[in-house]
Amino acid sequence: MTTLVTGAFGCIGAWTIRGLLAAGEHPVVFDLGDDPWRVRMIAGPDAPGRVVVVNGDITDRESLGRVVRDHAIRRVIHLAAWQIPLCRQDPPRGAAINVVGTANVFEAARAAGGQIERVVYASSAAVFGGPSLYPPGPIKDDAPAHPATHYGVYKVANEETARVYWEEHKIPSMGFRPLSVYGPGRDFGLTADPTLAMKAAVLGRRFQIRWGGATDLIYTEDVARALLAAAGARLDGARVYNLHGASAAIADVVGMIEAAWPTAKGLITHVEQPIPFPQALDDARYQKDLGPAPPTSLADGVEKTLDTFARLQKDGRLDCRELT
Repeated sequence: MTTLVTGAFGCIGAWTIRGLLAAGEHPVVFDLGDDPWRVRMIAGPDAPGRVVVVNGDITDRESLGRVVRDHAIRRVIHLAAWQIPLCRQDPPRGAAINVVGTANVFEAARAAGGQIERVVYASSAAVFGGPSLYPPGPIKDDAPAHPATHYGVYKVANEETARVYWEEHKIPSMGFRPLSVYGPGRDFGLTADPTLAMKAAVLGRRFQIRWGGATDLIYTEDVARALLAAAGARLDGARVYNLHGASAAIADVVGMIEAAWPTAKGLITHVEQPIPFPQALDDARYQKDLGPAPPTSLADGVEKTLDTFARLQKDGRLDCRELT
């Protein structure tokens, strides 16, 4: 079984590669980048040599189709995307990468004539709006979309693309909607700040999280676990799942960092400005179809992240480029 991972050099991609390698797979990577530093950090220094790397642009449909054919791809885990800040800076390019790129993945699957068993992709809880738009309590999978960003709009389009490719071509797919992903490797995007704060704590640096309020935080390994479970599933349809981790106020996250890393006390601050996304997600559908999959507790995830950063710093392998 050969799995293609697009955008594998990103955070969730690196954890997905780690999981595939641990399962004995020899995955194929399709990524525009040329420095798999996150893969080395998460999956081990030798990990890039254990995958087949094809450099390419997700907006290039012909190149993507050629990879599917040449490597006899059976499953696709599609993660190549721009995050919120880049989509805000250049919406047309963001749409080309996030929307056209996803359509290219599904079209490559269709053109392969049944070779691709399923497409698994990263959607986002950014398809939803702020808490005031919904009844009290966690947001359910079937809540109406109210995206507040271009990025969220593009994710809605991708979910609808998946639905049409199932209805017209019977290509099974599963999309996942995490909100604030945190953990080693999470270093870019609006919701990366809690992880950057943990890295700053280990380095003894000051850091201000640029937002506040409550959010649903999920450890990045848990997201990769969901993607891998979906890749191995046999369910049909175009299914989309919320992913729930732990709902917490950013002020409490700061307190957890200080409790787990006492020397950081007073170094981490935040701006009490909520982001326009839900505060908590209901993932009952995911747990029913692919679980049970209890999430990593927030306290454990914070501790794991800090410990990983401390070990990497000791080994001289802690990348700090995003804190300079």
